[in-house]
Amino acid sequence: MAGWTRESSDPEPLVDGASELDVSQGRHRQVSVRSIGNDAFEVVSTDQVPDDPTEWTTAIRVVADEDGVHTLVELSMSSDDLARRVSVGRPKIVRDLLGAVERPYLGGSGVPTEPLSVPAAGIAILTEMLAKPARTLPIIVCAEPNGEHDGSWLRVAGAIAARAEGIAAVVTLDRTAVAAFRREYEALAIWDGGVRVYAPGIVDRDADGWRHRYYLRSRFEESPRATIDRIVYSVAQLSTRRRVPGVFRAFGEQGGLPADALDGMIPAKEFADAHEQWEFELDVARDEQSSLEKELASANGHLARLKDALIGRGLADLLWGTQHEEAASIPDSVQDSSEAVLAAQMYLSEWLVLPDSAIRELDDIDTAPEAYNWGNKTWRGLRALAAYAQDRAAGWDKGGFWEWCASGPALGWPATSKKLSMTESEGVQTGGKFKGTRVFKVDAAVDTSGEITMLAHLKISEGGGNLAPRVYFYDDTSGPTGKVHVGLVGPHHLVPNKSTN
Repeated sequence: MAGWTRESSDPEPLVDGASELDVSQGRHRQVSVRSIGNDAFEVVSTDQVPDDPTEWTTAIRVVADEDGVHTLVELSMSSDDLARRVSVGRPKIVRDLLGAVERPYLGGSGVPTEPLSVPAAGIAILTEMLAKPARTLPIIVCAEPNGEHDGSWLRVAGAIAARAEGIAAVVTLDRTAVAAFRREYEALAIWDGGVRVYAPGIVDRDADGWRHRYYLRSRFEESPRATIDRIVYSVAQLSTRRRVPGVFRAFGEQGGLPADALDGMIPAKEFADAHEQWEFELDVARDEQSSLEKELASANGHLARLKDALIGRGLADLLWGTQHEEAASIPDSVQDSSEAVLAAQMYLSEWLVLPDSAIRELDDIDTAPEAYNWGNKTWRGLRALAAYAQDRAAGWDKGGFWEWCASGPALGWPATSKKLSMTESEGVQTGGKFKGTRVFKVDAAVDTSGEITMLAHLKISEGGGNLAPRVYFYDDTSGPTGKVHVGLVGPHHLVPNKSTN
């Protein structure tokens, strides 16, 4: 760790305290070292390039006890440029640490440092890995393409493994192994140069395929870097939710900062800025809680009346039989916004049109701390749009989507200005710099040009700044398709207004 910190093959030993140095690529590095007795220590390194609004912080904590050596590496980024795109990958120190031990483990899973090549005769090894209840690492399986190829699929697997090292395992299958795996897992397997990410938990051939994302060979041929980014983001997002083991409580924290940061003091301006942000987030959370409590009370009342009606008609078995989600039914929840749109495409297509062109820049949304919350709100919003179209087809004709939501349907969306807007301000509609930002692709049956202006949108989150998700849609329930068409699911900065510029 001393060698990594100082970028030296023969460094001075680490000593407690703070220091500063200049390292490669023009970066200025601040380093803080803290020991906890004889069995634990922490190194926090912050890098920034002069005049760059972004800084990267790597925090490494090490604890030794009777069970072994426990190491936690956390990589974070903060920036004044909220729309900045970043490429996620493991820091070099992770490779150094994993290479320093013979058999690194995370939870109940071994942590491989290279892609694992599984032959056809060894497919049982892969199926055993996938079926292991204690598995906590995602497994990324890469298939050899059919026919002639240049071997780039192995380079792709190597690139994924290098960037996801420590948070996922990568497995490669040649053609014969692909065939053997398909015999075992059928439609949940992989084929012809594709890659599938198997999420943690027990996976068998009857599992929900949409929960284990599949990437076609064509995606790597068309945009290899973006597809690899998407895969690495997805497993990184899972890693951010991992509970920190109790052994690391020895370090303590102070407002999210190391306990010894700045000798326990926070600069006044930094504290004031943080306090203002906390106050804003608290207000947003209180509004959200009040809204949810109102909706929950309404939903509980509706469900109670529905329960009484079903029991009164002798349909109690139907009531209790639908209490729990079935494997083939529409899922109650998702993991993030990407899963929300995939689930919508799979389960809601009868009433909702959500083309791939509408899915924009979800990587940062899926890796944000609010990823799970935003994802499930997005899923709820998409289900509301589909339910509205279905009710319209069934004869509901008392207005548009706002009026339908305000009527209190079971799958409705909050009909409030903080959560739903059916239009945009005149400045956005006519302002030169905003022109075209609300024009999205649409089914030619709706508009022969294949594009249309969409002003109505769901506000998935009021907080979150330019990253907060938005869902723009067009109501064609009275038109030729009888459906709602989604033009965008993506971050707010793609549809700027006066408050975001």
